Amino acid sequence: MVLFAYSYLFSKIFQKIKVYNLPVAIHIETSSKCNLSCLFCKQGQGHIDRPSAIMTLTDFQKIITKLPKSIYWITLYFQGEPLLDGTIIDKIKYLRTNNYFVEISTNAQNINKQMATALVESGLNRIIISIDGISQKTYEKYRIKGKINNVFEAINNLLETKKKLNKQNPKIILQYIVFKHNESEINQFKEMMKKLDVIIRIKNAQLEDDAVDYLPNNKKYRRYEIINNKLQLKKSLPIPCYRLWKEIIFLQNGQIAICCHDKNGELINETWHNKTIKQIWSSKELNAIRQKTLIGDKIGICKNCDI
Repeated sequence: MVLFAYSYLFSKIFQKIKVYNLPVAIHIETSSKCNLSCLFCKQGQGHIDRPSAIMTLTDFQKIITKLPKSIYWITLYFQGEPLLDGTIIDKIKYLRTNNYFVEISTNAQNINKQMATALVESGLNRIIISIDGISQKTYEKYRIKGKINNVFEAINNLLETKKKLNKQNPKIILQYIVFKHNESEINQFKEMMKKLDVIIRIKNAQLEDDAVDYLPNNKKYRRYEIINNKLQLKKSLPIPCYRLWKEIIFLQNGQIAICCHDKNGELINETWHNKTIKQIWSSKELNAIRQKTLIGDKIGICKNCDI
């Protein structure tokens, strides 16, 4: 973390790219499959340019064995539902055996008692559960094909299992993305969950210009202002973007993405099949992107980011 901070601040202050560090966190897309069709999700709406598939346990272990010692935090999700991966528990256990902090994010459609037990016993540190409403009518407007009762059951199964096994982990984060159609249920949601051993996260929605009608009425839940009928971020981004000195994403098919907005891994032409993370991290392509953000030249994917 010290080298990350030093590299980032040196580059920012002296306006010269220096990357003394290696990443401290990585995301691994173990599954690019999903069982929902969420309204503004690139995967859910069929805008991902790679096949829907599962990363093999062998490929996963190849990635992990080559990681530098700088990495301590690994998230096992990107453009897909990680619990559709039949080897996800084995992957979590493998990481925990090697002392990584492990997090997943899920739509929680299939966390029955057996899966809840497996997740708790795996040593998983944190699980983010998407829950954008408390009624089926509200929930399914965004989480298309999803069932809100499955989410409630998942939360209950995880809490009961943690209590039964006397485990503190995984910490459970309930993430509520706010739109116009669900903002009226926020207070009820908080009231419903306040006595449970969960963390509530209220998050603003990432939208495009043609989705103005989905903006919440309450401006505190908005990521954007409306200017000339277009959405514009309310807050300016840090220059340069610190994520380019902190983390990187391994896609299921071997591609590399530079951040969570690089959905198709289009910005650098590198793969984890034939390059080491050190080679990718110090590549001319990635440094060129760092340089662009250093001078305040936003690349396309930055327009929707509020970090």
